[in-house]
Amino acid sequence: MYLHCYRSGEIVLSRAPDLEGAIQLCEGPKEDLMQQLNAKARLAYDGETWLVPGLPEAQSDIEAMTALEAFSARLVQTACV
Repeated sequence: MYLHCYRSGEIVLSRAPDLEGAIQLCEGPKEDLMQQLNAKARLAYDGETWLVPGLPEAQSDIEAMTALEAFSARLVQTACV
């Protein structure tokens, strides 16, 4: 399984390695990826959508990349293949 995210900050779990308009964050077993999302991502107000912390609030693409890099580094430390 793969984790992807969009500029909006939304994180998507997918079987496809590439999703149009999304950046691949990580690859691994679904259970491991879900455990990492529960520990490191945040839920949107709808209680179902996972978000990269800081990405939805980013005022510029530079701020967005900084938030994405920080989140990716936390994922790589523990979950990603």
